Parts: sequence; C-alpha cells; structure tokens
Amino acid sequence: MPTITPEHLHTLLASSDRDAALVVVGGRAAVVPTDPGRGEGPEEAMVITTREAVIAELDTGANEEQIEALAQRLDTALESLGG
Repeated sequence: MPTITPEHLHTLLASSDRDAALVVVGGRAAVVPTDPGRGEGPEEAMVITTREAVIAELDTGANEEQIEALAQRLDTALESLGG
C-alpha cells in the first residue's frame, strides 16, 4: 500500500494556502497548511513536496495520469529513504 497517493496530491493542489506541503509524520502522509521547512508545523515531519513544487512539476493542464505518475515517483523516493 503506497504512502503517497494521487488523493494526497489532489488535496495539496486544492489547498488555498500557497505554502501548503505534503509531509510524512509517523509513517503517514498528510497535507499541512504551511511548509514545516519554513519553521512552522510538526518538527518531526518529513517534507515530501510543496504545493508550489507540484504546480511547477505538473503545469496547469495536468491530467489524472500525470498526477498518478507523480504520486508514484514521490512514493518510490520515500521508500528509498526508508520512509
């Protein structure tokens, strides 16, 4: 079962907070309103990506296939880190 799913990316993209981030805390992925790397949010959170980075990666015309592929790449990268 993947930790990062397309639903996480949809939630991240739908966030009204432009500083939102997808993080992993305690082995579970979550979208938080502010990137913990900026000094806010859970200290133990591992930042996977930010809303800004996903928008840049996918461009504005992203389809579901591109979102699924990005989720899979992020999940694979997380697994390689032992997450």
